[in-house]
Amino acid sequence: MKLNRDVISLAIKQWFYQWYRGVKEFARYGVHLRFLLPWLWLKLSYLLDSPYAVSRRYQRQQQAADLYVYGETPLETLEEIAERSSVKAADHVFELGAGSGFTAIWLHGVKKCRVTAVEQVPLFCWRLLRTVKRMGLSAVSVRCESYLQTSLSEATVVYLYGSNLEDAVITELAERLAELPQGVRLITISYPLTDFVGQETFVVTDQFSAQFEWGEAEVFIQERI
Repeated sequence: MKLNRDVISLAIKQWFYQWYRGVKEFARYGVHLRFLLPWLWLKLSYLLDSPYAVSRRYQRQQQAADLYVYGETPLETLEEIAERSSVKAADHVFELGAGSGFTAIWLHGVKKCRVTAVEQVPLFCWRLLRTVKRMGLSAVSVRCESYLQTSLSEATVVYLYGSNLEDAVITELAERLAELPQGVRLITISYPLTDFVGQETFVVTDQFSAQFEWGEAEVFIQERI
């Protein structure tokens, strides 16, 4: 019974946090109409079913050891990251582990760049894809597949918010990213890719602390050399 109360309490806290953050995002970015309408449509998809709940159900189905691995990048933090990594309208950003898709909507609607959202959780993909189709977002692609298999060849910027990934997964992904052309920018949270590849493949061009839901973390901006 105590476990059920704890889960219910956590769900209520996450629901209120989601909508508190939504009010702040609306106030800050609502002037960008190409962001606002898709954001509102997608937000309504999670009115009674938060992204955290969707992730927990999926992790339970996968019999994962940790059900509480989901997190999102606050849009104010994403704005700082995008500015410091010089994301422009001409870029094609690949978001690896796109989750609910709000960051993809922001990158397209505010920074006006092409976005490919790569995500494994089917419900996340379905809701984001429905939003993309409904709003006619031709510059946003949704791939419901593993980023360890998906093609990354079109990326000019790669964003990975994967603080909870196992070292073996990061190493495999880093080896794939090492195959990208020179000049591609890579953004990772909590660790640089240089910790996981043996050769001189990436250079860290910027490092700074940023605020996430669970506290501060280091952001590493790297370039393929």
